[in-house]
This record gives sequence, structure tokens and C-alpha cells, in this order.
Amino acid sequence: MRLPSFILSTTVATLLFLSQASNTVVYSQRLAQVLERIKVISDGGSTVGGYKHHKPQFQDPIIRSTDLVENALLHAYWIDFHEQFVQHEAFSKLVTEHPGITLRHEFWGQLNAVTVDVKDESALKDILDRIEGIKMVEPVVMHDRPEVYQTIQAIAKGGSREKKYPVHDFTGVKEVHESLKVFGNGIKIGIIDSGVDYTHPALGGCFGPGCKVAYGTDFVGDDGQSPDDDPKSDCDGHGTHVAGIIAANDTSFIGIAPQATLGAYRVFGCKGGTSNDLIMKALIRAASDGMQVINLSLGGPGGWRQDREARLADELAKNGTLIVAAMGNEGQMGLFESSSPGVAGSLITVASTENEFRSNLYFTIDQTALKNEDVSEDGEYASYSSEQDANEPGSDSQARPILFVGDVSMDLANTTLVQIAPGTSSQIPDDACKTISKDLKGKIALIRRGGCTFRIKLANAALANAAAAIIMDNVESEGFSADTEGSMIKVRTITRDDGEYLLKTIAKEKKEKEGIRLLPGDGPKKVYNPNGGFLSVFSSMGPDSELNSKPDIAAPGGQIWSTFPVKLGSYASLSGTSMATPYIVGCVALYLDGLPNADHSADAVKAAFQNSGQPRKQQKGFKGYASVTQQGAGLLNLMDALSTQAQISPSRISLNDTMFMNANQKFTITNNGQTPLQYKIDVIPAAGLKPFDSNKMVDKNPKAVEAKVSVKYSQRVVKVAPGSTTDVDLTFHGPKTNPADYIIYSGYVRFTPQKVTPKTPVVHVPYMGMQGDFKTVRILDTSFGVRIFDSRGRPLRSNSSEARGPPHVGVDGVVDKAGSINNEINADPTHGLDTPTGEPDPTADGRPRSQPNSMKVVFRMITGAEILVLDLVSDEGDDPYQVQSYGVLKNGVARYVPRNDQLEGNAFQVMGWDGQLLKEDGTTATALEGASGQRYRLRISLLKHFGNPENDQDFESHLSGPFILN
Repeated sequence: MRLPSFILSTTVATLLFLSQASNTVVYSQRLAQVLERIKVISDGGSTVGGYKHHKPQFQDPIIRSTDLVENALLHAYWIDFHEQFVQHEAFSKLVTEHPGITLRHEFWGQLNAVTVDVKDESALKDILDRIEGIKMVEPVVMHDRPEVYQTIQAIAKGGSREKKYPVHDFTGVKEVHESLKVFGNGIKIGIIDSGVDYTHPALGGCFGPGCKVAYGTDFVGDDGQSPDDDPKSDCDGHGTHVAGIIAANDTSFIGIAPQATLGAYRVFGCKGGTSNDLIMKALIRAASDGMQVINLSLGGPGGWRQDREARLADELAKNGTLIVAAMGNEGQMGLFESSSPGVAGSLITVASTENEFRSNLYFTIDQTALKNEDVSEDGEYASYSSEQDANEPGSDSQARPILFVGDVSMDLANTTLVQIAPGTSSQIPDDACKTISKDLKGKIALIRRGGCTFRIKLANAALANAAAAIIMDNVESEGFSADTEGSMIKVRTITRDDGEYLLKTIAKEKKEKEGIRLLPGDGPKKVYNPNGGFLSVFSSMGPDSELNSKPDIAAPGGQIWSTFPVKLGSYASLSGTSMATPYIVGCVALYLDGLPNADHSADAVKAAFQNSGQPRKQQKGFKGYASVTQQGAGLLNLMDALSTQAQISPSRISLNDTMFMNANQKFTITNNGQTPLQYKIDVIPAAGLKPFDSNKMVDKNPKAVEAKVSVKYSQRVVKVAPGSTTDVDLTFHGPKTNPADYIIYSGYVRFTPQKVTPKTPVVHVPYMGMQGDFKTVRILDTSFGVRIFDSRGRPLRSNSSEARGPPHVGVDGVVDKAGSINNEINADPTHGLDTPTGEPDPTADGRPRSQPNSMKVVFRMITGAEILVLDLVSDEGDDPYQVQSYGVLKNGVARYVPRNDQLEGNAFQVMGWDGQLLKEDGTTATALEGASGQRYRLRISLLKHFGNPENDQDFESHLSGPFILN
């Protein structure tokens, strides 16, 4: 579910008022005086500029061009209006009649805003000149489609046999079905995703009134630009998989709430991403259709609750529509990876645990065509027994199953499998990386992984007339999925062990030329998962950018079997927080059905679920509980949530950092039952995490350490009479860890009843905080600094060998293993630079993403920043707070900027700059006209965590190296 970051947040608008003398725009010297000229007015996340003591006017709206915002949808804009603006119909009529503007979506009731498409910027200016009351204009931005993981595992001993605890068993869902007979009857659930193949028998087979999928619409169509009223999709299985987890119902597979009614709101086409206004439009449509719960298995880097989508979702949730969102799949990117809109406070944000089993499609060797039956690992023939390890000789005639990820419709009937490179070893690094000389017509090519991209291997196989390809891993793994976009042939991927088994069979049979025949498996194979019940390594870690605790709860999301489009095989096993999210959504439906008279507000349902959480231990390494930043309250137990007679609030605690610690906490225990309750209270620690490495960068694999808090209790044993409430006070003191390590500590306040029963379970309230002063955490990666490049990726330099500042990189722009600058700043799809064919890479609606042909300002954010200011300054002076400023860059102020991670595609912030500085009237002027050859620097100023924007010393300021503009 990764989304590329963009330099200016979608909730940002700026206006800097500069004094102009002659042709040169000059600011006063101190940073404090620059900031004094900026008025930042928060409008629930939006930012409006004005004089410090000047009331915003209805004229001169703030405009940010799509040419200067990364990941912007070309010529598509948000137009936000002042609260006083009520001429909605008049504006819509004006836009409808204008030949250069098309109305995309209207958000009058929720945001007092619209989105529009414009043919060019002059058409937009024409509307702005004719309408008073416009506050802000900013680009519509694109979000990438959700990410999921497909892996396969070798079948362990006994792996095909039934186990005692299937996935619904250890979450309480099975018990709710069997004991309470609750199935989500009549609950309406909205799914905002890639569409649903409702023709699937398990999803009802029809669409409309009386069907399981009774509501919904298609905002995009297969090509991304052909909306209609039918949300069916069979080119992408993500939404169908989500729908099955929630509500599938047939003889072979039952979802969590099989009697629920679904609404499918399609916002992703067959390829590409979607726009933020479409996601928000779908949210509003689903709520207006009466969806009681909405599933959002999507999101991206944000970390700020002020993000536009997060604000809307939060508002809908507070108004009665329960929204459940994915935490994200960046678990190996370290802390502070809360996803938006899941970061919103009223949403239930879900982490992922591993399923105890997975079901996987497979194929076998056609043993009737072999001299013997099968080949064991030592090269001798053997058959496979379902009671034994797949790699050991067996005693029956069952063929060894080869589990795969990839195309389920690969034709095995009229083909044979042949290898490209000789030998039985997996270690051939360039298999199929060069032109294949032999004709592979009617053959499936068996290819080793490594040496070149999957696309090159598959292209060479296709050029050799191969009917399909099977790619085997070259290292021990649980399997993998390959990037096969654009492939002309179908492809599957398998593990190294299974690949070597196939190679040995071919060698033993001496069928290197003719190949061996394969047979499709008989349905899915159930595979035991040794990591079952543990947290998924891909699940993103919190907290958010303001140290608020996220995620909220965990659910099974790894190795989840569910429905898939009929054309794509009907069923598939996928992994991701995209799968954990619908698991919780289905549980919410059962909760609403099972407790119709309970408090169904967002806060109450979240509290009930968190009160039922079962903290999970670390999979390896640290012996205690995993951090709250990974699992929230722990794995949901729905039976406890439905049966308990008590509620404890708050259901989670954010203790903040050492300097702003929320040390004093009051817990309220409410007894809704008819018998008295008595709880023993104690505090149990979870793993402390060290967020930063020795270079003060976010550590992708944070070290787990012991970090125990000390607590003072007002009472250790509390009694609560039936129908009453009792309070207990706790005072927290942080762990004795080095404040310079900024340890994120966490754990659980445990309430243990005298007797543990479904009505009186143990309750764990998660807490987390930072031991250290968050304000002193560095925001900018100073080892990289702020660098300026031309549109071809060449660094701008000073013409003097005595230039101050850090050395510039070479022309190639490569900086480190975290990503290539050239990949970031030269990814202009309008010139075909990021596609293998050289063709433009369209977005979901067929238009390219904007990337300006201008200078590029590049830097890297270690953590997020609430306010960012970029201005052009003199080369004289070394104190970043005192240097002379010539003006703030166009788009040079941003709010709620997310951090970068160390993943290529989000390794840097890249801002396009056309050399313009802002003038007092909101228009722009070319920087320093007539000053050819003069040397300049850029200054970046970032508000420190919990800093005061009125104090310039609360800004972290840095200077770039010198450069010239001519």
C-alpha cells in the first residue's frame, strides 16, 4: 500500500508577501522576520497565507500549480472556498458553461470545495478572476494502488493435515458463529477498492437490490476514465479478495459476516493509481448509501491527522459511519510509518498477524509420463505422502505439489516444461538474461531468478516463442511474486527447492529437450505456517508524527485465503494489512448485529475491540510482547468483545515524550452486568524500540530493548458494583533508558478479574511514549543536505572553487543505496523515461503525472515536519538564522510534510522550482532578474517537533551549498 511522497502536502497552500524594490525582491535578514511575514491559519489542515495581523481577503486566492507538485494529476485542481461562500449553484453553473473547465466532483456539504479539470492554466485564472470567495487552489494528487504480498511456503511435516486452530478460531469468530449464531445479518458494508467480481458464487452472483453486493458504483472503469454504475471488476483481484474476507458465503468458503450486505465503490482501474478526490467522493457516496461500516484497504505515507483524506474520514466516523483502515505494509521501513487516512483518530487502524495456515494453488508433475513416480531430494524417485514432508520419500502415489504464485490460468494441457540453462543448480545468475537461441514453441520455460529483471527474462522467453514461464527462486525463501507487468506470456513463481526438484526430474528423465508434462492441482493445498499468530513483518509501525499511538488493533492479514475474480482462478492467498482490515470490518459487522442496542459510535466500538485485544509476543529476538507501535492492543478476540460485561476507558494511552509527558492517567471501569467485579491492576512492558541508527536516520530494523516504566497506583485492587463505574489513577514514569536514544517504550495496563470468563476477560490497555525530548530529534538528513539540480539531473554549482557548503554530487546524481536522485528527478512520464517501452505511463484516468521541466530541489526528511519554509538567500554568512533572504520560493511553504523512508521511490523529497519568488499580491517574479552570475544558497527551515511557530529558534534551519542561476 505504498504511495510515493510528495513535497507539498495536499492540505497545503501558501502565500508569502514580499516587498519589492526595483527588479530585486529583498527580505529582511533574520529568519524570524521572514516568518513574521507569514500568517499560517489552520483550516482543519489547510493553510492560508496572509499578513501576520491581516485578515484574509476574498481576492487573490492562493494557487499551487500542478507543474510544481510531485505526483500531481496534470491540470486537475482542488478549489477551496471561504466559509462565507454560499453561491454553490452559481459557481457550478459558471464552471459547467465554461469551455475550458470541467467539474470533477463537488464537496460542498463536507469541505466547501470542488475539484475541476482545466485545459490550461489560463482557463483556471479566468474563473478565479470572476469569483470572489476562493481561498485556495491546489492540485489533485494521485495515490498508488494497494500493495499486497504473495508468498508460498514449503509444506512442513503434517502440513496438509487439519489443525485444531484455524484462523477464525483464535480470533473468536468461529465461536461467535457457532455459539451466538451471529453472522452480520442486514449490516451494510462499503468497500472502497478496485471493484468486486460479484459473479463469484460466494459473493452472490448478482448486483443490485436483493443481491449480496446490493450497492455501489464504478468511478473509473477498466481504463481509468470510463465510469459507470457497475462496480464489477475481473482484471484486478484486490477488491474481490477483500469482499470475500468480509462476507463470502458458499459451501467451500465462508467469510466473517456472510449475511452482511455489501456496497462496492470502485476507485482503481485495471492499472495505475487513483486520485485523492475519487477516494473522498467514494467515502461520501458510501456514507450516503447507508453503509454502516466502510473498508479502506488503501493509504499512503502521511503521519499527520490533518491530511485531507484523514480529516474527511474522521468527520464521517464522528458522524456515525464506522471506518476501518489499513495501517500499511512498510514494516521494514522502521517507526513513524502511520498511513493516511488510517492515521485519523476516530478510525480503527489495523495491523496484521500471520495466519496459522494458508491455502495455496499448486501443480504437479504428470507421473504417468515418467519412468518412475517421482524424484526425491537426493535424485531418487519417490512419491509424496500427505502425511509426510513434501521433500521426503513417501509410500503412496500422490505427486508432490508445487505451490506457486502468479497466473492461475496457465495452460498446462498442451505444453511441456523445459529449462533454459543446463544443470540442476539454482545458482545460474544470468538465466534467460540474453537472447534465447532455441525455439520454445509449445514449451513452458523454467528460469532461475537473478542477473537481470523479470521483464528481461520474460521478454527473451516470449521472443523465443515460449508459451509461458515458471521462475524459480535462487535463494531459500517462502516464495515471491514477480513484477510481470507488460509480459506477453503468463508466468508463475516457485521456491528454490521446488525449482531444483523440477530440474532434477528433467535431468533424471533425460528430457532436457522435450521437457516434462505438468498437471494442475486439485483445488488448493492447505499449508501449515510456522509463523502463525505472530505479527507480520510487513505490517507498518507507528506512532504518528505527533507521537499518537497507532495502530489500534491487529487481525490476521498474512497468508489469507479468499475469493478472487472467476477469470483469475476464483480463489487466491494474499498477504497485507489490506487483508487484516476487512477481517476487522467483518468483525465490526458481527458486533453491530450481535449487540444492536449497544453504543455504536466510533469511539465505543474501537474501545470494545481494544479491550478484547490479546497482545502478541515477538516472533524472534526479544522474548516479551511486541511493541504497541506494531500491534496496538493486540490480536482481536471478538467473543470477548461481544460477551464482556465491563468496559475500561481510555482504551489506549499516548504518553507523549519526556518533556510533554501525559504522566497522570485516570481509568474508568464500567460494570454493565448484574454481578460485582473485582480487578487486580498491574503494568506489563512490551519491547522498547530504538528508532534511530548511529547516523540518526530512522532504523529500518529498530533494535528491541528492555524499557520498563515505573507506575504509582491509587489502588492495585478495584471493586465495581453492578451498573456502576469506578475510577483508578495511575502515574507513569518513563524507563531508565538514555534520553539520547529516544526509545519508544510501550506496554499494557493489565486488568485481571478474580475469575477469567468470556464475560470477564483479562483486559489490556496499551500505552506508549518516547523517553527523550522529541523536539531535539533532527528532521533533515544533514549528511545529504539540500541540493539543487537542473531538469536533466545535473547539479547546479558555483563557478568558484572556493565555494562554501557541502560538496555537490557528480553529474550522475547517485548518492547511496537508498535510491538514485536521477530516478527521482528524471521520472518524467511525459517523456517516457520511466517505462520500458518508452511510452507515457498513464494514471488511472489516462493522464500522465506531472513532473516539471525545471530546477529540482532535493532533500530528505528523517521525520515529518509540521511547517517547512524554503527561501533563496545570500552566499554571505554562515548563520542560517541571520543570512539575507531574497524571497520564498514559489510553493516554498508547506505544512504536514511526511517523512521519507529508505525505499527507492520515497527516498527523497523532490520539489520542482521554476525560478519564481512570490510577490506581495500573490503573483510571482523571476528570482533576481539582472543579477547574472551572482552566487546564492537555499535555506530550509523546519518547525521542530512540538515547536512554537512564533519562535524562529524552534525552527531547524540549514543552508545549501552555493550555486548560480544563469
